[in-house]
Amino acid sequence: MIRDFFAGVGLLLRGFGIVLRTPRLLLLGALPAVLTGGLLLALVIVLAIFAPDLITWATPFLDGWDPTYRALVRDLIGVALVVAVIFFGLLLFAAVTLAVGAPFYEAIANRVENQLGGVSTEHDTPWWTDTLDNAKVVGASALLSVPMFLIDLVPGIGEVAGPIIGVCVSAWLFGLELSVVPFSRRGLPLAARRHVLGQRRAMAFGFALPAYLLCLVPLLALVVMPAATAGGTLLAHRLLEEQAQARS
Repeated sequence: MIRDFFAGVGLLLRGFGIVLRTPRLLLLGALPAVLTGGLLLALVIVLAIFAPDLITWATPFLDGWDPTYRALVRDLIGVALVVAVIFFGLLLFAAVTLAVGAPFYEAIANRVENQLGGVSTEHDTPWWTDTLDNAKVVGASALLSVPMFLIDLVPGIGEVAGPIIGVCVSAWLFGLELSVVPFSRRGLPLAARRHVLGQRRAMAFGFALPAYLLCLVPLLALVVMPAATAGGTLLAHRLLEEQAQARS
């Protein structure tokens, strides 16, 4: 598992090497991320401005509590809300960016996979099919953000356990999003993606976790998205080839 995890990290690093050696690929992948990132940043700023009033409005039952406990509970809710927004927002960012920049990210993934030998039988999957599959991943994230929010509210434990669990789950879903193109080229749906990546979960996690964490750094996502698309293609190609060899 440890070897697989670091092999996944290595695939992400190879993805960075590919796009950094080809500035055109980097630019193609950064443009959709700039647009999507700007829109989501505006939403986060609006939420940050109105969050205190929103929390106060949503918790009228706390008005009669002791001021110290009232402030503590509302602060916990605020922290939980921030974690839930990060948990859900980055996956939404990836899904929207991949949808907006579908031709760009497909060009990156196709170029990487063609360098590896290409696909013997390629399926012409409509872009909206990939978008719908990634929308399902975002929907799963939205559902999971509710228990993550509740975990964060547990005093003492939630502040630590909530973010850790949230990052791990988000990283896995992030990896599902970033590996969409190689599966799509073979006509394989989201269920196949989950199955194949689940067979080598440590490797998939080793790729997805650092990619996810790097995307949390402001502006770095502009470089990470094209690099992670290349790395996700390397990961998917490797696992699919291994599966094909095991069957033969």
